[in-house]
Amino acid sequence: MLSIVGCGKCGKTTLVERLVAELTRRGWSVGTLKHDVHGFQMDHEGKDTWRHRQAGAKAVCIIGPGQIGLVRSVPEGEFSTADAIALLGSVDLVITEGFKRERFPKIEIFSSARNEGHLLCGEDPTLIAVAGDLPVQTALPRFDWNDIVAIADFVEMRLLRDAQTRS
Repeated sequence: MLSIVGCGKCGKTTLVERLVAELTRRGWSVGTLKHDVHGFQMDHEGKDTWRHRQAGAKAVCIIGPGQIGLVRSVPEGEFSTADAIALLGSVDLVITEGFKRERFPKIEIFSSARNEGHLLCGEDPTLIAVAGDLPVQTALPRFDWNDIVAIADFVEMRLLRDAQTRS
């Protein structure tokens, strides 16, 4: 598990996307989990699955060549992060975007345009590194957010290789 955290519009999605591509290129299987406090819409109005949900289906699953999609209604607060991770199946690493309050190892994105001079998770013992566009006061490892190779090396050594030796 690895969470990429930071304030809104600071570059979390871009880092997740680049990190997934680099780790996948290296042969790791990666799943992702995105936190959206605003809710989301996966079904598109007028499409069959949307129509099924509008008719009252509590869960809609669509299967196509090589992929599956599931939209399921759950009472707020009754579906945990662990439940969602279990849906991802067997992967080497789950990278979450957001979930700053969960107790997963975290890399915080620090952006000169978005942060106000301090880390969002600076006191969090699960914060393992910082990536960004400027130096920030921390004893943790710091990475330029464009140095995806160095960030992937760190993730491999800190999370993936350790997990491999424990299995």
